[in-house]
Amino acid sequence: MAKSQNKKEKQETKGPPEGRRYVGTAETVGFIMYDAAPSIVIGPNAEWTDRLLNISKGVQALLGPFGTVWDVLDDLFVAAWVEKTRTRFGKFRPYLLLYPLYGLPMTLLVYMLPYIFWGTDSTFVPKIAFNFALGLLNELTGTISQIARMGMVANITPEPQERLSLITKAKFLSFGSSLPKQIFTILRDIISRNTKKTALEVNMNLRSLYTWMGMITMTISAGISLYYVIVTRERVQSAGTAELAVEDKPPTFKESLVALKNNRPLLLFMLSQVLDGFQIGRQHGTYVDSILNFSNFGLISGIPGSPVSYASYGYITWLRQRFSTKTLWIASENINKPFWIGIYFFGMLRTKKAAQGNGFHRMYAHLVPMLIAYSIENTAYMALYGAKRVIPDEIRNEMIDYGEWKNGFRGEAMVGMMRGLPQKIAGAVGGTLTNAIMQMIGFQTGEHYLHQTEKTADGVFAMATIVPALFSIFGLIPKFFYNIDQKTREVMYADLAERRAAAAAAMMAANRQD
Repeated sequence: MAKSQNKKEKQETKGPPEGRRYVGTAETVGFIMYDAAPSIVIGPNAEWTDRLLNISKGVQALLGPFGTVWDVLDDLFVAAWVEKTRTRFGKFRPYLLLYPLYGLPMTLLVYMLPYIFWGTDSTFVPKIAFNFALGLLNELTGTISQIARMGMVANITPEPQERLSLITKAKFLSFGSSLPKQIFTILRDIISRNTKKTALEVNMNLRSLYTWMGMITMTISAGISLYYVIVTRERVQSAGTAELAVEDKPPTFKESLVALKNNRPLLLFMLSQVLDGFQIGRQHGTYVDSILNFSNFGLISGIPGSPVSYASYGYITWLRQRFSTKTLWIASENINKPFWIGIYFFGMLRTKKAAQGNGFHRMYAHLVPMLIAYSIENTAYMALYGAKRVIPDEIRNEMIDYGEWKNGFRGEAMVGMMRGLPQKIAGAVGGTLTNAIMQMIGFQTGEHYLHQTEKTADGVFAMATIVPALFSIFGLIPKFFYNIDQKTREVMYADLAERRAAAAAAMMAANRQD
């Protein structure tokens, strides 16, 4: 009898079998669609702000720090609030409703700003104030959605291999999500390169394109988010101790902050983000739009590397088994940086024949040679594209699991907030510096967007290639000290599986007593 009782207790405390599948087909489809949803959105980009809304770089540099202060404050508030949330629908699912129900109308209003303030100059105060205020509100909504999104991905399954499989499937099958942007860039180039219309007529047509494609893709993305909220579930709960699991007591804000000190992977990631953020922002999009006037540049230069990118997903599991997160993180993020330096020196070569359209005697102004150069860079980059897409999500999930392992509770919201906060602060400084430099080199907005001087174009091209490549060295240093190697990872997940099993048994016992 005692032997039978011991066997029963052992079965109750045993964790889920390795390789068990928790996520069904409908939820897997929802996860894949939800992961792709942000990629289909045609959002307001630099061209939209510079050319159509016509806000000067000087004003953008001035307002950047104020936006950052708001960003930091709302991150702290939202993370603390979400961390304390406990509902029968889950910890994160209620917040995922905010984006389609509240964030969508606010974002749609942003797309109407070029209509409302059309024809005003680059320092028109009501336009700047209205755009800034909407930006603050959308930032708050986006923070809530982002933290809830990261929490759901981390909690969808307690099985690390299943989670890796889901993320890999989502990244691989999201190739169709780029179709709206590809259609957009084709239409954008047809409109912008039309020499039969005046600059005003071209800009008016671009305004319509941005507005309607932006609103349509945003609505589709919101619908996908709503579907995902309906079909998904949260399956991982903090199980540092059996008592915590039974009480389901959320950590206090102070406990969450103290726990961050014990999360070395998170601290190293934050340091890397800070060093990555304090730099001149890469101006590749501005270069291809304002100098080459060819938004399909990325699409065409990416064709040779496209087969390589799809093949790269096939060996992610092999890479994951043989290399640490640190190695894949460093390699996937930096494989293309030496190519940027080479492209800079190639692009700065003097040419005898001036490029059509702008008359610049530099190689970077000639479309065909630059397409070839970037095709080579892109093909090399795509060799690790699968890892580049999957590893950041795995790093985030490892940091959450590591925090649970060390502190006894998961803290998804605080990890999510702290994971991105340093980059936002440093990025704001870098963004302000970037806009100030763009203003100093004479970058023109509005109707003069396509008519930069060659000196200005030289600066824009440098900020698209060699400058970000050199600055990226600083952010590379902390990555070498990331401490979750293969052995630590195996021990961590084995310990967590045992503790979660014990917590589940404690909860079952408490329910039987009730």
